This record gives sequence, C-alpha cells and structure tokens, in this order.
Amino acid sequence: MAALLLVGAFGVALPSEVSTQARPPAQAASAGAARRGEAWFYQRCSLCHMGRTVKDDVYQPMGPLLTGVFKGASPDREKAVRAQIQRGSPRMPGFEYTFTPVELEELIAYMKTL
Repeated sequence: MAALLLVGAFGVALPSEVSTQARPPAQAASAGAARRGEAWFYQRCSLCHMGRTVKDDVYQPMGPLLTGVFKGASPDREKAVRAQIQRGSPRMPGFEYTFTPVELEELIAYMKTL
C-alpha cells in the first residue's frame, strides 16, 4: 500500500496510509482522533507543556512534560488526568468550557501516543 506523508503541526511530517480500508474501522477512527487531538494539543497545551523558559540560565518547561502520562495508566489515573484538564489548577487553566466532549476525547487519544 502506498504511503503518504501528512504535515502535522509545526511542519512535522506524519506518516499515514492513503487508504484506511486496510485497518480495522476502530483503529482508523482512533488514528484520526489522535491526529485531531494533536492539533488541540499544539493549539491549547503546547505553550506551557512544550514551551521553554530560562531560569538561572537553564531552559526549563513552564509546565510538566506530558510524555508517558498515560503509559500503563489505570482507569483511575486516566479519570484523574481528565479531571485535571477540565478543572485546571492554580498554575493551569481549566478547559471545561473550551473543549467539547469529543475534542477532549481526541486530545486524550493524542496524549496516549506521547
């Protein structure tokens, strides 16, 4: 099957198959959700979770890095992360009124790939 490179946020090339017929429908839908979630992540989350600030001549992220946040996560951990995204904290805005339920699911799908 032919491969196609799609350009993601910030010009990052993402490999993708031309046809999703070879993949099971659930996997194809999940891959599409993760791609849309990547856009939400870069639009709403990346400034703090990927951005850098200089403190004492050392570059540090403004927020915690989210790589592996869902790796081996229990359902309770996943529920806690969802609540954190929606409610926020003193250092993080809540996104309860920003993301629709579908958009939140897409963001979570992307975060599971980190």
